[in-house]
Amino acid sequence: MSLSLTQAVEEFTEELKEVKSNLDLCYEATLYDVGKTLVYYTPIRTGLASSNWNVTDSGSRSSERTPIEGTKGAASLTAISNQVKVVEMGKDVTFYNPVKYIVDLDKGTSRQAPSGMIVPTVPHIQTLWEQNLTKFKIT
Repeated sequence: MSLSLTQAVEEFTEELKEVKSNLDLCYEATLYDVGKTLVYYTPIRTGLASSNWNVTDSGSRSSERTPIEGTKGAASLTAISNQVKVVEMGKDVTFYNPVKYIVDLDKGTSRQAPSGMIVPTVPHIQTLWEQNLTKFKIT
């Protein structure tokens, strides 16, 4: 059985669409995992800082959210889960937190996070990306 050039191109195009879809999912998952890691390293006293992490590719900013009882950073994880769906792959993304004392926390003013949140998160990004590339069958 042989394929015509047209059929081969159509099959290849479908395979490329699947790879692109998987890559988009991988990117979203990695951004979510980075946000989850930031939440993990955020000290918790009132829960306000851990509940206010966000990600954007447009520079738009959200105002502070009220913490959700229960899981640490639940409000952040819910927001980031929705935000990563609209982040466009290839654009620069920014993780931010509108809580006014977040810079101080990141400088290590809390005994719970003497290295802040960003410094301990950065070394995990490459591993998270590689794990998601495998998970979504891209590598």
